Amino acid sequence: MKYAFVGSKIVTPFRVIEPGTLIVEGKKIFELGKVEDVEITSDCKVYDVSGMIISPGFVDLLCHGGGGKGFADEDDPNALEHISNFHFVHGTTTLLAGLYSKPYSMLIADMRRIAHFIENNDSTNLYGIHMEGPFINPKLKGAMNEEYIWKPELESWLNLRDAARGFIKIMTIAPELSGAIPIMRHAAQDRIVLSIGHSEANYDEIEIAIDNGASHVTHMFNAMKPLHHRTPGVVTASFLRDELKIELIADGIHVHPVVMKLIHKLKGTRGINLITDAIRASGMPDGEYEFADQKVFVKNQKAYLEDGTLAGSTLTMEVAVKNMVELVGIPLTDAIRMATLNGTKVLGLQRIKGILAAGMLADIVLMNSDFEVQLTLREGKVKFSQISDLEVE
Repeated sequence: MKYAFVGSKIVTPFRVIEPGTLIVEGKKIFELGKVEDVEITSDCKVYDVSGMIISPGFVDLLCHGGGGKGFADEDDPNALEHISNFHFVHGTTTLLAGLYSKPYSMLIADMRRIAHFIENNDSTNLYGIHMEGPFINPKLKGAMNEEYIWKPELESWLNLRDAARGFIKIMTIAPELSGAIPIMRHAAQDRIVLSIGHSEANYDEIEIAIDNGASHVTHMFNAMKPLHHRTPGVVTASFLRDELKIELIADGIHVHPVVMKLIHKLKGTRGINLITDAIRASGMPDGEYEFADQKVFVKNQKAYLEDGTLAGSTLTMEVAVKNMVELVGIPLTDAIRMATLNGTKVLGLQRIKGILAAGMLADIVLMNSDFEVQLTLREGKVKFSQISDLEVE
């Protein structure tokens, strides 16, 4: 089947083609360009999408759940498919399952369960695992359950790696902990992205971590010490070291919009990955939920523990893009690049997705002018649709 989407604002994301036409054939983008430059053949099903925005599919590098379910729900056989579909509705075509610290046997089981699901579901957006812990600093545990944090030991890491069967794509780790560097060194051999997070590492320790594979920072400004002019740590290193790409929860709650603007000015578009850090409460009404065997309360889209600690978010990726444009004031191309191409680069997928161009996989999001998702395609297949005559496959 060949689809032609005509009249939209196409964000590649390096430039805007307006009005543009984009043609999908099979799994890939066949052609795109200005309306007057693209010839639509008779075998195309044509859709007039004037006034809308076409973007590459969103890439969410850290997500714990959504739609009322979590990736760590070991007793719910439908949880993974439910979360996958929930985030398709919000334009995410590549998703990492965030797994937090849990008791040994339970975390091993979670690794196996998610690996099995990905291996047996070709059309899911679930690409792998972001292991947010268990090798984190309890002093900066955030919403993690301190009882479930592990001492860094190489054997434990190897068991987790083997259980995940190659699907751990990112590991958050506190490099200052005794035993962390040998784990990082081994994980780097498997091309796992090493992310500094839930850490009080000083600048010298972060330099050592970079030399041992660290290239990423988990949810900037959260679960790390604030910027200090005499004791530089994770925040300072994140700004100064170009080797480190950062994650940003752009909900306006975890980081103030003015500080998000500062981050963009210092790191630049290429240095930032928009993430959701969404928990099961994403897409759900205010109320009481659960995270890591702890009560979580949600009010006005803010999720927090009983002591007031932020506990993930209720954010979705299209809202993150909207916030960067409307609250922070950055160009649409930059916001979409931080939600798409940058994530594919972290995962080594930039040659096949993250850009709208002929020959790339047709991972595509169509949004209206208010950034509400109208259509999500993954490899050319309809995964969510508000367009008449285009039904979910």
